[in-house]
Amino acid sequence: MCSNDSPSVKPDGTTAAAELAAAYEEFLLDIEEQPLPSYRTDEMRVRIEEVRATLATEGVASAGQLQQLLRTATEALADVRAAQIVPAPESRDLSQAVPGASDTGRAYEVTETERATTTTVLINLLFTVVETPTHDDRRRADEAGVRGGDRGSAGDADGDTESANDADGEESPEFGVTGYAGPE
Repeated sequence: MCSNDSPSVKPDGTTAAAELAAAYEEFLLDIEEQPLPSYRTDEMRVRIEEVRATLATEGVASAGQLQQLLRTATEALADVRAAQIVPAPESRDLSQAVPGASDTGRAYEVTETERATTTTVLINLLFTVVETPTHDDRRRADEAGVRGGDRGSAGDADGDTESANDADGEESPEFGVTGYAGPE
């Protein structure tokens, strides 16, 4: 993914936690405006707030928090896709985000425009969740920085940093795998 595709990724590959926290804050507002049943809106609000708060304090989110948010957003997306499409009823105030389900005792109904808008918001949330760094991502980045910083610092006696295996001028790739013991 290109750095222009997401405001959360800077050109140097680092993630700005403040920008992600702000994006999650916007999702909190966007979810409130979508025609989701109140129980879905409440659960999404709780999950988004947990991730946003952790980003604000630690700069990364936990994998468990992100997994829960992914599950909740995916379930909400499935609900919206399964909702009955109806023409905009004259009696329904379209500014209200309570289209049915357990809120009113009717079937979950949305208009075509509501479905498209809600789907877009939820998919954008899913992409943001996937881009949100975890503690493991930070650890891997730190390890890669240490390995990358050590590369080329040790040369042979005449100052040449190429090894015998890299005589053609190309660096051999590092895959980050130091050994494999097979399945446990």
